[in-house]
Amino acid sequence: MVIEMEEKRKSQHLPNRTNEQACRHCCEGIITSEGGPGQPGNGLRAPLGWEEHHALQLADEVQRSMRLGKDGFSLEQQEACDAWDALCQDGSANSMLRRLGREDGNAVDKEEMKHLIGIFSGIFFRTSSADAHMSVSFRWRDWTNTSSRTGSCRLLGKKGLLPMIKMCAFKQAGAKAYGSLNGVALGRLGTLLHELVHAYLDYYACHCEDILDSYETNVMQLRGHGYAWQRIASSIEHAAPEILGYPLDLHRFRTIKRELNWKELKHWPSQEEVESWQLVDRVDGRTEEDSDNESTLSSPPDSDLEMADPVDRPNDRSLIVILRLPRRV
Repeated sequence: MVIEMEEKRKSQHLPNRTNEQACRHCCEGIITSEGGPGQPGNGLRAPLGWEEHHALQLADEVQRSMRLGKDGFSLEQQEACDAWDALCQDGSANSMLRRLGREDGNAVDKEEMKHLIGIFSGIFFRTSSADAHMSVSFRWRDWTNTSSRTGSCRLLGKKGLLPMIKMCAFKQAGAKAYGSLNGVALGRLGTLLHELVHAYLDYYACHCEDILDSYETNVMQLRGHGYAWQRIASSIEHAAPEILGYPLDLHRFRTIKRELNWKELKHWPSQEEVESWQLVDRVDGRTEEDSDNESTLSSPPDSDLEMADPVDRPNDRSLIVILRLPRRV
C-alpha cells in the first residue's frame, strides 16, 4: 500500500504546497552535540526550551544518545541510570517494581510513578536542570468498563505546560515475564515510556503548522504516532535491554494497526520512512519466514494506547513478524 500510494505522497509537494515556508521560529537551531565517547563535544548539547525545537531534531538527539549507549552517557544520564539500578537491586517482595506488577496499579502511588518518570526522562531524553522543566503529572484511572485504553498523555493548563500521563490501574498491554519482573510490570513500563515519548515531543517540539516538514506532519500523523514519535520509540526499544536490563515493548506496531487508515492520511510517508520505523508485531503460530513477503497494516477503531484483544496461546509461543517492504530498483 505504501508503494502503491507513493505518487499521492509526491503530489503533496506540487503547486498547491509550494507556497509553504520553513518555520521562522527558533526550532531550526541545532541541539545535537558532536563527538563520540572520549571526543570533544561528547555529552554536550544545547538546553531544551519549551516548544523551541524541531521534532525531528529532538528525535535525532534521542537516537544519537541511544546509539552511543552507556559509554557515551552524560553525567545526568549516568545519575538516572544509578537511580534505576537502585530500584532493580531492591529484591524485596514490596519493592516498587514488584508492586508495579500487581493486579491493581494503585499499589504504586503517583509520587513513585513520578519518580520513575523522572528516571526514564533523564536516561532516554537527557533532560537536565539546564532545560525548561517538563513537570509530568501522573494518575491511575479505572477504564475497565468505559474504554479499552491502557494509557494517555495530554497537555493541561492554559498554555499546555503541564503534561499529564494517565494509565489504567487494572489493564495493561501484554508482555512476557523477564528476569525478576512479571509481564504486568513490563507492560506498564512499556506503556509509561510510550506516553513519555508523547510528553517529550508535545512539550519541547515547536508546534509549527501549515509549513514544510511541520509538527503536523512529523508528530500529529497517526494520532500523535508520526515519524518523530516512531523514531524515538524505536531507538528506545532497541536500547532498553542494554540500558535497563529488560526488553520493553512500546506497542508501536499495534498502535498503528489500531489507528491507521492509509487512505485517510493527509501527509503520506515515503517507503524509506516506513522502513526506518522498523515495525514488528508478535503473532502466535507463525514463522518469520511465513511473513517475509507480507506487509499487513489495518485500521481498527481510533484510540489512545489500547489493550490488545486476548488471543489463545496453546503453546505459549510468540514469534516476531517483521514488516517487510520490497525495495525499489
